[in-house]
Amino acid sequence: MELTSSSHTSLAGNSAVIGFTIGEGVITLLAYFARDWLRLKWVITGYFALILPYLYFVPESPYWLFTKKKYNQLEECLRKIAKINGHSDNEWYPYYKELIHNPRLSMLSRKHASRSSKDIIFHHLPRLSLCALIGCVTMLLYIKISYGLGAMSDAVSPYWNIIIGAIVEGIGYILGSISITTRLGRKYSFIVFSLFTCICVLIIPFVMESYPIITIVISQIGKLTISGAVLITWIYVPEIFPTSMRGVSNGVFVFTGRIGAILAPVIDVALGEKYIKITFYTYSVLTIIQIIAVYSLPETRNHSFHTDEDEENDLDGQNLFVVGKTENSNAPVNRPAPIILRNNKVNVRHTQF
Repeated sequence: MELTSSSHTSLAGNSAVIGFTIGEGVITLLAYFARDWLRLKWVITGYFALILPYLYFVPESPYWLFTKKKYNQLEECLRKIAKINGHSDNEWYPYYKELIHNPRLSMLSRKHASRSSKDIIFHHLPRLSLCALIGCVTMLLYIKISYGLGAMSDAVSPYWNIIIGAIVEGIGYILGSISITTRLGRKYSFIVFSLFTCICVLIIPFVMESYPIITIVISQIGKLTISGAVLITWIYVPEIFPTSMRGVSNGVFVFTGRIGAILAPVIDVALGEKYIKITFYTYSVLTIIQIIAVYSLPETRNHSFHTDEDEENDLDGQNLFVVGKTENSNAPVNRPAPIILRNNKVNVRHTQF
């Protein structure tokens, strides 16, 4: 998401997860023809091998270059952006020079650099813990619903279940992408999608034995809503951390998400049919806890990625230097990044920092 401007973050995140649903359909089709897990594994491995050369040509993130003070590489990157978008150096270079020679920015950078990695991690530990909870619970619910749909082979073919589920999942991603651009923003969109998922999970144990078709319909609705929630988390979580912590936060988020994905089928098999209903009630309670916890997070809609200098400024409670004006630290802060990092069109009329 750092490879695009902040105005296209949602589109970039949505495109990635839509590709995931296409992959689900492709894997299902390959599994149908292969009928052998080892052969399928080699096909998937070959596909990943084809992607590796592409990674060599992926450009470095301007945000990362800016944070690491790699100004020569950043200048080259911005010059390419301006050239591709039909802008001359005169339109952005003066603002770039003013940005990197900003005395207030230099002071904040030195202060952030003086803090140890341990101090930075401990400072963000509460929010990291919350991201771990979000990652674990969302993937727990996602796999719980998906695994349940795949296991209902008596009512519908498992292959069709996965194909239909992938289509429903794609719709959920699109709805989630639209929702986060409305007044609901990231936080309240996630709360709404999680709440609807919780309702579906609570209904399933009451109809699963007597009404298998209705159970599948409710499960697909649940998959739609949890897919929307998953999309929102993939966009929301990176936005609530500064650049130096974004990689760590994503790692924690993905790691705990995989733990949730592993636990869901293991718990179902371990409990068996007799106690399976307990899992639905337990996961519903976890979802409610998650919703309450997420309420404490900030809204990030229409905000650029938080930088390390922004974090130091927030800790200081002081004014942040802005070209042409000074922000009042007591007023609500909507801090746009420099337009050269925020918008590939390099619209200098709105350039400020």
